[in-house]
Amino acid sequence: MPESVVGLSVSCLLIPCTFSYPANGKTYTEFTGIWYKGSSIVYHTDTSKIIDSFKGRTLIGDLRQNDCSLKISSLSSSDAGPFEFRIEIKYFDNYSYGEKVSITVKETPENPTVSVEEEVTSVKQVTATCAVSHSCPSDLPRVSWSHDGSHSSPSQPQNHGQWKLTSYSLTFTPSREDNNKRLSCSAEFKGKTVTGYKTLKVKYPPYNVNVLTKSSVKENDSVELTCSSNSNPPANSYQWFSSNGKRLAENPTYKLEKVSRHTEAISCTAINTEGKNSSGPQKINVLYPPYNVNVVTKSSVKENDSVELTCSSNSNPPANSYQWFSSNGKRLAENPTYKLEKVSRHTEAISCTAINTEGKNSSGPQKLNILYPPEIKSESSCQSKILTACVCIVDSNPPSEVKWFGPDSLKAFSSTSIKQNESLTIFTLQGWLGFPETIQCFANNSLGSSSITLEAPQNGIIYIAVASAVAVVLVCIGVCVVRRRCRNRAAQQPVMKNEQTQMKTTQNKSDFENSKEEEGSDGDIYTNCPDSHVYDNWGCDKRPLSSDRALEDEAVYANM
Repeated sequence: MPESVVGLSVSCLLIPCTFSYPANGKTYTEFTGIWYKGSSIVYHTDTSKIIDSFKGRTLIGDLRQNDCSLKISSLSSSDAGPFEFRIEIKYFDNYSYGEKVSITVKETPENPTVSVEEEVTSVKQVTATCAVSHSCPSDLPRVSWSHDGSHSSPSQPQNHGQWKLTSYSLTFTPSREDNNKRLSCSAEFKGKTVTGYKTLKVKYPPYNVNVLTKSSVKENDSVELTCSSNSNPPANSYQWFSSNGKRLAENPTYKLEKVSRHTEAISCTAINTEGKNSSGPQKINVLYPPYNVNVVTKSSVKENDSVELTCSSNSNPPANSYQWFSSNGKRLAENPTYKLEKVSRHTEAISCTAINTEGKNSSGPQKLNILYPPEIKSESSCQSKILTACVCIVDSNPPSEVKWFGPDSLKAFSSTSIKQNESLTIFTLQGWLGFPETIQCFANNSLGSSSITLEAPQNGIIYIAVASAVAVVLVCIGVCVVRRRCRNRAAQQPVMKNEQTQMKTTQNKSDFENSKEEEGSDGDIYTNCPDSHVYDNWGCDKRPLSSDRALEDEAVYANM
């Protein structure tokens, strides 16, 4: 029996005890074990003899196996002792042991001891143990871990001086988040909890890789980039890449010279003994003045309506100030938008200027697309020289269609020519014989219509020219007929001479052929002037004047 034991308050305590006696070959079965605290009985086979403060709190071992160990439950500081043991064996002897045992009651348990590898690797399983000291193997503490994992059954109690030691194990998979965190084991002893811990050292590859630089840099300036990451151990190698995958450098930092708005995104890769990881593409925040400045508005607006204009631009930072100007340079407003009231076809072009902290730029003059119905200009008229020509000048947007009508408005004529000059369209109608005295020009587009009646002057020169042309044709026909008769007479005379003197005809044959060739010119005139082609060939006489020929040509285009 020990001289003293240590127990935990509120827990239980076991005083180890064994006894022996000289049996001399006899067997004894009736034993009475008695434990005393001073003169007070704290345990007796007859429980009525136990003092009240120990009733129900004490148990004894199997005396028939010579085990006299005393278990005291719900230990308190008043149970300090000393304690002594007495054995009574029926039909043999009674004996009180002189050894006394004292009890030391501790109010606070010892902290558990946590064991785990000094360094662990992320995503690889590891096992930790928690050793708990206690004084009562039959009343083990409740153990819990700070980390999720697989728990094993407690080991058998091991002697640890006057204490018992029980181990608990936890198998878990550490992560990078566990690095430098405590792995805790808590033991709860009937209302009293103690905790032991071990700081984890977890190795893991780089993550959270980023390109660090200034928040912004002006265009054409230089800037230094740094590759940052979180890893254990720290990254010891780096790589820099352009957005198309080209390797740029292999240092922790990288310097860009003369950056521009078009500088491409850059990424970096951090590497350590456990692996590597890359950042996303990092676009540099380059500051530059506005460019591509434009006046944005509706594609078209009706005359007399209102319209809002917006000044758009590309810049970094975005434009924070605007100016609007008329075509003569007058400043109109200083807002991102500008409203025009009751626009007209005469509204002048407008431009805008966008301004930011880096500078300013302007749009070109923006002419609005104003829609309005046709307006026929007063300059529209008809003239008559060789031909009669009427011109209808129409101002409209969108361009108009024009039809021409005679006095009875029953028959429509199409323009012989159309010329476009911005919003003005010139429609021309030409004709000669039979041109009406008045002609109506009717113009229309999607917004409306307009018309004007023009007087077409009648010129007598046209009729005189026609009569002259007919007379010339008749004269040519007469000349052709006369020449044909003369030719017939000349052909009959050589035939008669041939009948009288054959030899003379033979001798003068060559002369006759030459004569025939000379006369052939008149025959050709007749041949090229048949009745059916009088108007197609002017070879029989002088050709008409060029102005008359122009009349014929223009008549082809007349739409009468």
